[in-house]
Amino acid sequence: MMVNSNIELKNETTRKHDYEVKLSTPQWAHRRNQIIQRDQNKCRNCGSQNQLQVHHKQYHYANKSGNFRNPWEYDDKYLITLCNRCHQKGHGIFKVPVFNV
Repeated sequence: MMVNSNIELKNETTRKHDYEVKLSTPQWAHRRNQIIQRDQNKCRNCGSQNQLQVHHKQYHYANKSGNFRNPWEYDDKYLITLCNRCHQKGHGIFKVPVFNV
C-alpha cells in the first residue's frame, strides 16, 4: 500500500540529511559493493562502468517505528546498479515509490 501523501512522515530536510549520513556508513559501503559485484560492475541500464551507484527501486516506511528502513536492509530485488548519469536521469523522470511495511 502506498503512503498517503497527506501523512507527514518527517521534515523533508531532516530525512534527506539522515539518509545521506546512512549512505556514508560501513554497512552501506558493504551492501553497495555486494550489489555492484552482483551486477558485474556495470550500469544495468547502459552498461557503463563509470561512476557506479546503487539505486533503491522503492523505499519502505515502517509504520510501527515511524522510520524508513536503513538503506542496507533492502532485499537484492529492490537494489540496482546504475551509473551516475542513468541514476540522475531516472530520478528526473520517475518518483521512487514509498510503501508501508
